[in-house]
Amino acid sequence: MYVPPHFAQKESAECLALIEREPFGLLVTGSGGAPFATHLPFLLQQRGAQAVLTGHVARANPHWRAFDGAQEALAVFQGPHGYISPAWYASSAKVPTWNYVAVHAYGAPRVVEDAGAALEAIASLTARFETGRPDPWTMSSLPDGAAEKLLAALVVFEMPVVRLEGKWKLGQHMVEEDRLGAVAGLEREGGDAALAEAMRIPKEVV
Repeated sequence: MYVPPHFAQKESAECLALIEREPFGLLVTGSGGAPFATHLPFLLQQRGAQAVLTGHVARANPHWRAFDGAQEALAVFQGPHGYISPAWYASSAKVPTWNYVAVHAYGAPRVVEDAGAALEAIASLTARFETGRPDPWTMSSLPDGAAEKLLAALVVFEMPVVRLEGKWKLGQHMVEEDRLGAVAGLEREGGDAALAEAMRIPKEVV
């Protein structure tokens, strides 16, 4: 990812926090001479100093055959984003742009071969998204044998994260009047509130 220095998010903790908030990502591999991508939710876990992304794909999806633990993959996560009109700036002679927050996580996915560990991973991923519901659904709700049948139709994988890239394109290179003008424009015209809030933060703490 092209990341000019003034847009670079150098804090790994901030990148991981974005993944935790926005866990639906795009997993891309390049095996076979062409890119292949799958959209899926990820579970982010911290195992000591190692961040690990866990997910699963349908066994019918050929993507899992690239999950050999050796080929590098890219998981893309998107934060708040939106169109920025030059009409919102205090300065003239500006052009439209698109501001956004994004994280790229790199690693080599590997299939979780152990059935018990794979079921535990699916249960943990489910619990992550059921948390906060008044009556959370759990794997134990399935009839006897159903979880095993479900697992047979899925391939669970883990991807230890070896590198993170974060891009916080929030107008840090603009003069404050222009950046705050864009914030006001987003708020006035119904833009992404999370993007407006992120842009409001002075560039030295982004």
